[in-house]
Amino acid sequence: MWEKIVEKFDRYPSQISVVREFLRLGISVKNGKAFCGDIELIPTKIADAIGVDRKVVVSAIQNIEKDEELRKVFSSLKPVANIADVARYYKYGVLEIYAQSEKIGIVSGITSVLAREGISIRYILAEDPEISVESKLTIVTETKIPGRLVDEFLEVDGVEKVVIS
Repeated sequence: MWEKIVEKFDRYPSQISVVREFLRLGISVKNGKAFCGDIELIPTKIADAIGVDRKVVVSAIQNIEKDEELRKVFSSLKPVANIADVARYYKYGVLEIYAQSEKIGIVSGITSVLAREGISIRYILAEDPEISVESKLTIVTETKIPGRLVDEFLEVDGVEKVVIS
């Protein structure tokens, strides 16, 4: 998906950072405006947060609206809360898996270990490496995750690093 979007913005490289953030954060575009859920976002504030000029944000929104495929994609986006930091306050377990994005079965391998141990999953988020800094799987569990499972997680094909908190 990301490659197709980048192709559509190849004449507007300054707008790619705007589009990437919209995808990463689930910011939708409807009727020439940007939204987080039903809350309208101001282009100036978006530009400040991303580090671009306001005109770049406005132009990106206009280009999304002009293209039927982009309009369908961006009008359908919804924000998703990453509750990993909040989970720590409730004494839930947080597992972060850094992996090779092209490997198949990482989620299955990790969740199989948790299921075998009887650890219930409350939340799971897999970040797309094309729009995020790195390929990361975040899992919040009902209970703390025993450190003894680190070696098993590392045995899953494609897993490079494990962080338990």
